[in-house]
Amino acid sequence: MLLFSLAVAPGIAVCLFIYSLNKYDRRAIRYLVIAFLLGMLATLPALLVQTVATDVREDPFRHSIWSYLWYAFVIVALSEEGSKWLVLRFYAYPKTVFKEPFDGVVFAVMIGMGFATVENVEYVHKFGLETGVSRAFLAIPAHAAFAVLMGYPVGKAKFTRGRRWWLMAQGLLVAMLFHGSFDFFLFLQQSRQAEKYFSTGVLSFGAFASFYIAVRLAMRALRMHKQSVNHNSGENDG
Repeated sequence: MLLFSLAVAPGIAVCLFIYSLNKYDRRAIRYLVIAFLLGMLATLPALLVQTVATDVREDPFRHSIWSYLWYAFVIVALSEEGSKWLVLRFYAYPKTVFKEPFDGVVFAVMIGMGFATVENVEYVHKFGLETGVSRAFLAIPAHAAFAVLMGYPVGKAKFTRGRRWWLMAQGLLVAMLFHGSFDFFLFLQQSRQAEKYFSTGVLSFGAFASFYIAVRLAMRALRMHKQSVNHNSGENDG
């Protein structure tokens, strides 16, 4: 029970934090919960793609650095962020409760945390307490940051004339970029070929840098929303 709670709690905590940034009625809460559940189901197509594809980590002697690049950005990042993006675009985006650009962030985080929670349960079940703690401070915040970076342009797309498809594509591409970069440096630590050129410290720094930049950009987007809300509130008071 402790391990299950450890696996589930971080994603729920992130959802509650993002939810607290906006005021929603009961009707909207139902859609947010459904988005979380659909995010959990979005793990299935991603899992299918990754099961069919060759996992380069299983035979690190045979695969090149380019193979790791392909696996991290296309097989993992595209399948996972693409699955989340499809839920965001075809479930959340058309809803009437999607009333402002920031709702793109909120829905994207709900979907992303549903996805990350399923992953977390699987990893904690396999590898135990230590993995659960490390993922709570690294993998879950990373997924949350990717979700914010996806949801921000998708939210803008709904309320912007022209360039809508570009903004929606931008959300997917940015999330893929940071997700793929983060995984690439982590995966490459298992490559025998990479050992010839990069130390473990360099690769760890690359993964952390990808994580750090994604989180900083996500926090910047949240601050911009807060400033916008405060500005509008001040205008209304005036």
